[in-house]
Amino acid sequence: MSAPFVAPARPVPPNKTLVVAAVLLWALTAMSLVVIGFFVLMIGVWGMASGEDMTHPLLQVAGTVAGAAVVGALLYFAPGVRRLSREARFTLLGALACPAPLLLAAHLMTL
Repeated sequence: MSAPFVAPARPVPPNKTLVVAAVLLWALTAMSLVVIGFFVLMIGVWGMASGEDMTHPLLQVAGTVAGAAVVGALLYFAPGVRRLSREARFTLLGALACPAPLLLAAHLMTL
C-alpha cells in the first residue's frame, strides 16, 4: 500500500500592512538609538576631555543596550510568539522596542 500523495504547501504572501508597520517601527527605533548614541558619545568625550573616568557610565549604557537585545531575542523565540508569522513577530517586537528609545531621544532633544 503506497502513501497518499501530498502536495507541497503553497507559500503565503507576506501581509504588506504588517511589513510597512514593522519597517516604520524599527526605523523609528533605529533613529532614536542613533540620537541616544550621539548624546552618550558626546558626554563621554566631554567627560574624558575634562579628565573624568567615563568607563562606568559608558559600560552601563552598553550593558543596558545588550540586555535589551537579549530580551528581544528571547521574546522572538518565545513559544507563543513563534506561532505568529514572521512579519507579525517583527511588528510586535518593533512595537515593544520603539517607545522607550523614542521617548528618551525626545527628552534628550528637548533639554
